[in-house]
Amino acid sequence: MSKVVRVDEEALEVALKYGKNLSAGIMMMEELLRKQEKVRRDYTAIEEMIRRTIREELEVLTSRY
Repeated sequence: MSKVVRVDEEALEVALKYGKNLSAGIMMMEELLRKQEKVRRDYTAIEEMIRRTIREELEVLTSRY
């Protein structure tokens, strides 16, 4: 399905940098945003794992004394 829409010329230029037409450009931008969000979530998970490990090790060290 397609629709006729008004798009700012600058926005069209940006979209065309990502694809051969407006639709392809928008779809590519969405894909890139999804990938970026996944990377951000992965870094958050790694950070949480490191914090948990450090916390556990500190608990072990302090419980000995």
